[in-house]
Amino acid sequence: MKKAAVIGCGNIGQRHMRNIKNLFPKATVCAIRSGSGNTSCPADADLLITLEELDSSFELAIVASPANFHVAHASHCLNLNIPTLIEKPLAQDYTQGLHFSDSLSLSKNKLAGVAYCLRYLPSAQFMKQLIEQKQLGQIYNVNAEVGQYLPDWRPGTDYSQSVSARSDLGGGALNELSHELDYINWLFGVDQVLAASLRRSHELNTNVEEIVDAQIKLKNDALATIHLDFLQKRPHRKCTIIAEKARIEWDLIANTITQFDANGVKTLFDGSQYDKNNMYLDMLIDFTAQKQNTVSLNEGLEVLHIIQRIRERAQNV
Repeated sequence: MKKAAVIGCGNIGQRHMRNIKNLFPKATVCAIRSGSGNTSCPADADLLITLEELDSSFELAIVASPANFHVAHASHCLNLNIPTLIEKPLAQDYTQGLHFSDSLSLSKNKLAGVAYCLRYLPSAQFMKQLIEQKQLGQIYNVNAEVGQYLPDWRPGTDYSQSVSARSDLGGGALNELSHELDYINWLFGVDQVLAASLRRSHELNTNVEEIVDAQIKLKNDALATIHLDFLQKRPHRKCTIIAEKARIEWDLIANTITQFDANGVKTLFDGSQYDKNNMYLDMLIDFTAQKQNTVSLNEGLEVLHIIQRIRERAQNV
């Protein structure tokens, strides 16, 4: 690879810049700022350019701008036939994502992917295999939870001005913590959203949903409960499965999977020493090699559709 561009210079954009240099040391990495404030070139990039300076000689573009810019930035890159990886969520909302997907030709659709990196976590891959091989028997209930204190997400920055805290930039817990919705859909398939609640605390003073609770019927007829929040002072990310043969506790932060059954407790997977940056590296390797394992636009669109149905159900409570 000779030339790559990253649009958006926040934490995730800078991570992608570093990882491109790691994988392709000879590549020229160009940064494109999505805002008009800072005009300096990020330390992890070789050049700072404008969106208009992109051309078909670029072999990779990563869209890491705020969600409300994703469609415009991705469209610009794909119209130049640049393979484009779009940070989650695919778009600000389902309607915008649907129009974007419908506007693309099949060839351009194949050039795009959505960066739901948690699928590349080794314990996630293990869970996928466990479920596909039906080793647990019938699954009855799934509980997915994630929480992290928003002011701690980006040290040294004002959280109230971050993408996560602003509805105009596509923030809120549903979009920002949509990894849980993606992996639940990936592992089990979402059938219906049965109930939902969206709340704000009196603690953060944002204009977005800070707490999300939803009950979802899965395609295997199991019930899933989803909890997302911006408030927990100690980061928490777990998924519990109650099934015919055992209860499974998947800790996504520890990267471990534990089984509880009549015979006792057993560790099924322990990746606690895993460097989580490898998720991003593997995702980039996968996408640039065009192995077709990267989350597709259609899968990214499915997540937005789940988000829309949660919002609609919450409005009806």
